[in-house]
Amino acid sequence: MRKLLNQGDQGYQVGKSELLKVSISYNSATKRARVRRAMRFYEAALANNETMRVNSYLDILINQSPSYDMVREWSPLHVIARKLGVLENLTSDSLVTLEHEGVSLFSMLFGNAVGLVETRKGKLFQRREVQTDLTTTLEPGDILLEKTPFRLTDKLIPGYWGHAAIWIGSEQELRDLGLWDHPLVRSHRQEIRQGRSVVEALRSGVEINPLESFLNIDSVGVLRRPGLSSDNRRQIILQALRQVGKDYDFSFDVESLDRVYCSKLIYLAYHGIDWSVHESFGRLTISPDDVAQGIFAENALELVSFYHDGRKVRERPAAQLASLMGLAGR
Repeated sequence: MRKLLNQGDQGYQVGKSELLKVSISYNSATKRARVRRAMRFYEAALANNETMRVNSYLDILINQSPSYDMVREWSPLHVIARKLGVLENLTSDSLVTLEHEGVSLFSMLFGNAVGLVETRKGKLFQRREVQTDLTTTLEPGDILLEKTPFRLTDKLIPGYWGHAAIWIGSEQELRDLGLWDHPLVRSHRQEIRQGRSVVEALRSGVEINPLESFLNIDSVGVLRRPGLSSDNRRQIILQALRQVGKDYDFSFDVESLDRVYCSKLIYLAYHGIDWSVHESFGRLTISPDDVAQGIFAENALELVSFYHDGRKVRERPAAQLASLMGLAGR
């Protein structure tokens, strides 16, 4: 919990180490001495002037405060113990951060190297009929899953799907939702007007890209939360936009806030779904296949469109996808 509270989140303009700053301020010997002087003044005033007890509610609050007795007591040992406690927490958190940063650095170097390997273009690349079909099918807040077997990175991701993204919609759709004048949307108006409506986390960071470039793939699935209200849809879009500009999370840790990877974007944007997360190398993670598992959970997600290996699957798409994901019988 301390680690989470000390993380920054640029999407909410929250700086790093805010809890640590509060802890250092609370344990400041100078501030405690100033508070003790105020307490002595208050107690002397009570002893000399009983009319101050008219404000009995304030008097009760002060005397029942746990900090009142804690601050009143003072000894060098207490000061040293508090300082050591803060230092111990800071040291342990720094070591955990260094360990995560080490894993992240190795993963970044490895991922950037293998990410350059692409043997061909995707079977859906520059297919205008596919782009038109998906554009007319997609609704704001929908999830996009993709597969690119011609890229080396796809071989290293467990499961059928290799990437996930969120469709935030066109200018008109955002106007219809009442979001066009929202500060988060306003800062991306030019990109949206240029046809950029796919929010995705790539090795370069979280970006808004056009569907045309996203479709350099062989397979794509469109997932939708059934019965999604306009308010829920707005929250998904805004939460996705809050991640834009963040660095890629090469540690693949769903509990961190300062960096994002593809399926973690879905995890952060969607609430109320019991996502299938699992532990890996001491951290919780979620994969694109874990996101797709929501199709087979009751009232979680539905598969509204599915292209496999360059062709649209029209008959029993969910059953065919279950087979490809090794979930026969779902």
